[in-house]
Amino acid sequence: MVIMIMKSIVMESVKPGQIVLRGGDELFFNEHVRKFYDYVLDSWRPPSKKIALYMGCSWHKPFSHSFMHLKVIKMLEKHNLADNVQQFIISEPLTICPRELETRFPAANYDFPPERLGEKGRAIFIERLRRFIEKYKDFYSFHVGFMPNHHKRIFDESSRGVLRPFYIPYNVYQLPNLLKLLKQFQSK
Repeated sequence: MVIMIMKSIVMESVKPGQIVLRGGDELFFNEHVRKFYDYVLDSWRPPSKKIALYMGCSWHKPFSHSFMHLKVIKMLEKHNLADNVQQFIISEPLTICPRELETRFPAANYDFPPERLGEKGRAIFIERLRRFIEKYKDFYSFHVGFMPNHHKRIFDESSRGVLRPFYIPYNVYQLPNLLKLLKQFQSK
């Protein structure tokens, strides 16, 4: 018991960006990953915003250290959209991470290369993401996806019959189109 408490204290005091969890499908069953998902699904209270923006994860931790995430964050700030856009990161094994939780353990401390996602992990990923989408679908007026094809396929399957998200192709050259769509939704 004492060892488990000490292990938990040590794990939760890890600095953002320090990778301590590595693996594939087994990480969906990691106690810290599961607690994070349960917290987001059951206890996290989203700020009131009009638009949900879903992005794919990155190997950079925290996610905002990646080139594309940083570009999107700066764009939202520059164009006064941050107060109306809730950013979510679609991630294996976390499933979903609100931007404001990206520096917390284990969101900022894992490495799960997408090629390590197996059939079992994919099924869990889709099922967990679907539960999140079903719970929060009506909280936002608009749902926008800006993610690599790998995460888009997961999101498509998870949201089928529940949401009709708008997608912008995941490419730095598409950022003006993302901005245009978000501004359009903000004004509605």
